[in-house]
Amino acid sequence: MRGKKCVFCGDIGCYTLGNAAPLDMCDTCLCMGAGITVAQGLWQVEPDTNSFAFVGDSTFFASGITGVVNAFYNQAQLTVCVLDNSTTAMTGHQPHPGTGHTAMGQDVTPVSIERVLWAIGLTTVETVDPLDHAHAVEVVRRVAAEPGVKAIIFKSPCVMLAKPQARSYVDAQSCIGCKRCVSQVGCPALVPQEDGKVAIDASQCTGCTLCEQICPTHAISGGERL
Repeated sequence: MRGKKCVFCGDIGCYTLGNAAPLDMCDTCLCMGAGITVAQGLWQVEPDTNSFAFVGDSTFFASGITGVVNAFYNQAQLTVCVLDNSTTAMTGHQPHPGTGHTAMGQDVTPVSIERVLWAIGLTTVETVDPLDHAHAVEVVRRVAAEPGVKAIIFKSPCVMLAKPQARSYVDAQSCIGCKRCVSQVGCPALVPQEDGKVAIDASQCTGCTLCEQICPTHAISGGERL
């Protein structure tokens, strides 16, 4: 991707928070599922652009599949990023075809997002743990460099479904105040202090360990990935 312009297309407003980096993920926001089709249009206008399309797992089933079919059929060049947290978190945690149960509580065979993408014709479909930072970054770089329509499924359960088992904390003596954790993770549990260092609000921490993984001095520890 080095040297190429990247465009990130989304579909819901919580990804577009003005200048609140790194939470300002997307360059476009139109409607649910539109990230995939908007990315196709932008690629047609600027074919030398690396286009990324974000879609949640529930939106994938509701309106994302048709966009992927259209992209594959029209031989577009883009990377579909499915953010799979195994629920419909934005609108009340109702089940969807990928959750394995119905709204009436019946257990059913879940529809596999991976298999749907393979069936459409994609030849590159990878599933990664977004909380494994180094591996996730490596996969994004590698997959985005491949031709055609490809997909990365970032799969990790919503914290409303999988409660944290431990929480991270900061060793104030080891913290150098670089605020890399704040600028790269954007977690609300990371709280800058008056002395320039960072503390963690235990009531908001989920123990995902992302901040621990990017801290250059290993001043953060204690979390436990699910």
